[in-house]
Amino acid sequence: HKDGGALTVLAQDDVGGLDVKRKSDGEWVRVKPVPYSYIINVGDIIQVWSNEKYESVEHRVMVNSEKERFSIPFFFNPSHDVMVKPLEELISEESPAKYKAYNWGKFFKTRKASNFKKLDVENIQIHHFQISGSSDK
Repeated sequence: HKDGGALTVLAQDDVGGLDVKRKSDGEWVRVKPVPYSYIINVGDIIQVWSNEKYESVEHRVMVNSEKERFSIPFFFNPSHDVMVKPLEELISEESPAKYKAYNWGKFFKTRKASNFKKLDVENIQIHHFQISGSSDK
């Protein structure tokens, strides 16, 4: 999955289990735990704000059947009334907006509610706000 918010800071123990999907070939790569460090994941909001200069990180957590894993994520999100859209400073004729504006609170509420629906219902994602023809992703 990709985090819908702006940024995630992850503190984890030495067991690990976090995998990220390599963009070049779609392979899952294990993130090696580094003692006394944090993992920073760019979320969907930064992808939209940056007009795709930064990309949200697809990741998963794999269970270690031999050892218990402990981690604490800190999620950074805007206020619920914020309209999320590419920053004006990053938009030009050469680099038009790749996303329509959306309300973070409504997006968050809809996404959380869809977590409890049937599995054949697509969860809302930022690609639902992409402007046609603006990206090859």
